[in-house]
Amino acid sequence: MKTIRIISPAGALAPAFTEQAAARLRAEGFEVVIAPHALGRWGRFSATPDERTADAVAALTDPNVGLVLCTRGGYGLQQIIDKIESDVRARGYNGAAVCGFSDVTELHQLIARLGGASIHGIMCKPIATLSDSDEPWQALLRMLHKQPCNYTIDPLPLNKEGEVSGVLRGGNLAVLCGLSGTPYDIRRTIDADREQGRRSILFIEDVGEHHYKIDRMMHQLRLSGVLERISGLIVGQFADCEDDLEMGGTLLESMAAVVNKYDYPVLFGFPAGHVQHNMPLPLGVSTTLTVTKKAGRVACSALPLGLEPRTP
Repeated sequence: MKTIRIISPAGALAPAFTEQAAARLRAEGFEVVIAPHALGRWGRFSATPDERTADAVAALTDPNVGLVLCTRGGYGLQQIIDKIESDVRARGYNGAAVCGFSDVTELHQLIARLGGASIHGIMCKPIATLSDSDEPWQALLRMLHKQPCNYTIDPLPLNKEGEVSGVLRGGNLAVLCGLSGTPYDIRRTIDADREQGRRSILFIEDVGEHHYKIDRMMHQLRLSGVLERISGLIVGQFADCEDDLEMGGTLLESMAAVVNKYDYPVLFGFPAGHVQHNMPLPLGVSTTLTVTKKAGRVACSALPLGLEPRTP
C-alpha cells in the first residue's frame, strides 16, 4: 500500500497540527510518514531551502508514496521549485498527487508539467481541527478513496451560463501571476492541454488583496492570452478582499467585466480558497462545469491515487 508523505515546502506550522493530522489520517486506515524536516522552523520557513527541497524530492520520487500532503502554504516554493523539478526529473517522478493550496499552487503547476494530478484542498491544520461532519474533511476523504466529486452551488447574478468539459487547472491568483514568464506559467499548462486536444477550465482564488490588484491580475491573465485560451472559469473565494467602489463596482463585478467578452461559462462563488469551508478540487482531471439560472455544478473524475487504506 502506498503512503501519504507530509512535507513542509514553504512556511512553518506548529508541529502539533501536523502530528494530529497524521494521526487522524492513520485512524482512517492510511499509512502516513512525516518528512524529516516537516516539523522544523528556519525563520518564517519550515527548514532551509536545501532541506525543503530534499523532502519534496524524496516525496515525489519514492515509489511507495501515493499522496504528498503539504502542512501549509505561506511563502517559499518559488525559491526552490526549479531545483525540485530538476532533481525529480533526474530521479524519476513517482506519479504522486500533491494536496494543498495557496503557495502550493507552485507545486500544482510542477505536477501539471510532470503529467500528474493534484488536489487544491485543505492541509494539516484543518485536517487536525475540523469536526468529523465538516464537509471539506468528508469531501477530502471521498477523494482519497478515489471517488469522483460532484458539487452544486447556488447561482449568482454575475454567472455566465453554459456547459463545458475539460481539464481543471489553476489555484491562487497571485501565485499564478507571479509565475508568469516562468516554466510554471499557467499559459504553458493551458497550451500543453491544447496541444493534446484538451480544453482547460481555470479555477482561481485569493486572500487579502486590494481590489485594484486583483483587477490588475485579471488583466494580466487577459493580456497574456490565458483568458482567451480557456474554455471555462471557476471563481472561488476572495477572502478579506474588500470592494473598492471607486473602481466602478464591486470586486466580483470588476472580475466579470474582464471575462464577459469570452464565450464560455463562468461560475462565481465556488466554496474553495482561504476560508474554513474550503472544498477540495482535483486538478489535472476531467471536469465538467455546468452553469444555469438555477445552479452551478462542478463534476470531477476520480483522482488516480495509489492509496489503499486499511479498514479503520
